Formats: sequence, structure tokens, C-alpha cells
Amino acid sequence: MANAVKIAKMDEEKRKEEMSKLIGKLLKDKEEKQLKTLVEMITDMKEATDEEYINLCLTNMGIASTLNDTQLKGFMALRMKANSELPGDIKSRDMKMINDAMGKVPENTRNKLSAAMPKN
Repeated sequence: MANAVKIAKMDEEKRKEEMSKLIGKLLKDKEEKQLKTLVEMITDMKEATDEEYINLCLTNMGIASTLNDTQLKGFMALRMKANSELPGDIKSRDMKMINDAMGKVPENTRNKLSAAMPKN
């Protein structure tokens, strides 16, 4: 499995390249493997600085916004489900980093991602 912290420390172009490959591969896996991979990656991010975490979120949000609507909705649902399975301290930091990153992405990306969020 890819080391999320190592990817988070990469420069923007390399990070985007690595995460594009990883997300592409992830989307082809069965749902339980997708979930396990995401939970492990998010848990690994406890070793990252806030800046690295937010930069990885920004990269992933940019990549996710290029998915078609069906893929994006599935990815967003999976990402939220992964968050719900995290231990409390990691879960709350993850949500904070996601919210901070959402405030930094271009408005059109934020709107596309928000529209694809699962409705509870």
C-alpha cells in the first residue's frame, strides 16, 4: 500500500501524479478493499503536519473533481464512510483538514464536491 505521508511530502506535481494513479487503482477495487485502503491511508496521516495533510486533501479534491458524477458520488460516499470508521481523534482531525482544504479549493471545485456529498 502507498504511504500517504510520503506522498503528502512530495511536490505538487509528483503528489498529483501519485495520487491520480492511486485513486484510479482504488476505484477499480472491491468496496471493502477500497474502504480498508482509505482508512489505513487516513490513519497514516496522523504522522503528517497540518500543511502536508491539507496539501494532500487539496490534491485529492482536485483529482476527485475530474471524475464523472457517478464516480465522484461513489468516491465521496466512500471517503465519508472511511472517516466514520476512524478512531475519534483521527476522525476529528480528518474532518478539520477536509473542511480547511474545502475553504481553499476554487469555488467550482468546492461546488462540484459539495453537490456529490452523500445526503444523510
